[in-house]
Amino acid sequence: MTGTEIVSEIITILTAGITQTASAIGAGLSDLVKGIFMTGTGDNETLSTFGIVVLAFAGVSLALSLCRLIYEFVTSLGRRNK
Repeated sequence: MTGTEIVSEIITILTAGITQTASAIGAGLSDLVKGIFMTGTGDNETLSTFGIVVLAFAGVSLALSLCRLIYEFVTSLGRRNK
């Protein structure tokens, strides 16, 4: 084997290990999120109670933030720009 072939084999081994590790981490995170936020199996998957509560709080938080931004914009219309 020449030096170029050895270097290219080393690079192939290193990158294959990194991509396999990243794929395994991604699959693990996907399973974790599905386990926390989803119930049921196959075509019968629905949101868990925890998932519904999280979505409800996220919706309320988003609504309050938007209301605050609109309120600040409307109240700033009469002020002078400094």
